[in-house]
Amino acid sequence: MSYETIRGTALVTGAGRGIGREVACRLARLGWNVGLTARSADELAASAELVRREGGRDVSVVGDVSQPSDVEAVCSAVEAELGPVSVLLNNAAVSGEHVRTFRSDPDEWWQTMAINLRGPFLYCLRLVPGMVERGNGYVINVNSLDCSRSSDAGSPAYSVSKTALRRFTEIQAAELEGSGVITFDLSPGMVRTAMGGARPDADQMPPEAWVPPSAAADKVEQLLSGRYDALHGRFLHAKDDLDEVVAAVAQVPDARLLRLVPAGSEDSMLSYGALTSHREAR
Repeated sequence: MSYETIRGTALVTGAGRGIGREVACRLARLGWNVGLTARSADELAASAELVRREGGRDVSVVGDVSQPSDVEAVCSAVEAELGPVSVLLNNAAVSGEHVRTFRSDPDEWWQTMAINLRGPFLYCLRLVPGMVERGNGYVINVNSLDCSRSSDAGSPAYSVSKTALRRFTEIQAAELEGSGVITFDLSPGMVRTAMGGARPDADQMPPEAWVPPSAAADKVEQLLSGRYDALHGRFLHAKDDLDEVVAAVAQVPDARLLRLVPAGSEDSMLSYGALTSHREAR
């Protein structure tokens, strides 16, 4: 599949600021029509203006990714004005409470699951069948290195939701094999967005730990080129050299996949190392 083959309409969730805004502007600059959605009307309007400055056509709809009626309204509006969606970036997320699991508020915990996991599921449920019917498309789920490790420094609900999203991407990748629809998980690294900057340890992080939002946009642009479709279903990071990852996956088939590794297995340790080569959160 070539980049030119599917260029058309992309839909970005969580497009009101940060990574979502950056990717939406990059896609507009590259010639895509862009559907934008977020919960804040003011932030969404600011993103839409930036997209238009980049020369892109846009449709902006306020919505909550965890609500099926909102998802339907967003997708219907984007399709009506811009045409079928060929690229879905599931970026909307919340960090959840930074407290011990046993001190969590159950409603806030479940809301984190609803936004970080149910949201991508609902958008895939709505848009992937059309991609399959047309025989092409990309789904990029914004994930985090928190899906691969246990830590008492972050948000337990966030980590659980991102681990579940990792498995969802793998399952969907297996289901979509041979369909022409490609899916990835992409970790943008530690980005000083409203969410990343709210981490309790943000002020203690060294400057080199932070990654600019443009790094995620760079990776999205690369992934949509078609050159890295062999990484279908894999976990990728904004700092990755994708050519190196392709070579590693050729040697270690389970690399960048969520696996229970046998103790003492050299191949499994390589696989685990490939997944956790970058230590930044998100």
